[in-house]
Amino acid sequence: EWDTSEKLEYWNNVEVWKEGENKGRVRYVQFFMFKTLEEIPYAIQYLTAAEEIAIYSNANHFLRSLSTGEHITKLTNLKRLTIGAYGLTELHPDFVNLKNLEYLDISSNCFQSLPEIITPENFPNLRSLVLNANGRHTVYDLSNDIRENLGGLCKHLRSFGRLSGYD
Repeated sequence: EWDTSEKLEYWNNVEVWKEGENKGRVRYVQFFMFKTLEEIPYAIQYLTAAEEIAIYSNANHFLRSLSTGEHITKLTNLKRLTIGAYGLTELHPDFVNLKNLEYLDISSNCFQSLPEIITPENFPNLRSLVLNANGRHTVYDLSNDIRENLGGLCKHLRSFGRLSGYD
């Protein structure tokens, strides 16, 4: 919890700009260990000076089917973004507005394939893309399993050929 009577610079998991035009505004923030059934909240759009945001560990994330929503796509100054273990199955179409991203971690979500909008053309500055541990369930023995829609990034490796434009 944050004591809202304290200055932001004293909050845990928050870093503010120390100088420049954004002095005193949020530079980095981390949200974790929460429970939501919705996309990323609208209030995130007000963190316009943020360079890095980390959001992870939504309760029962492997059972969710969520989109990022449009609000985070307004943060065009973001360079590093982590949305891990949230329950994402899709990125909002306006996610392409985040052209300044250099690092994107969407691991431990529920993507069944690489989101189509993640291309070198849409994200020219992206140098690190983390997609590990995407899937809805872990099944150790498929011999008697009748479940469907297990999900996960387990298609042919050549589907990652779209990333060949990245360093």
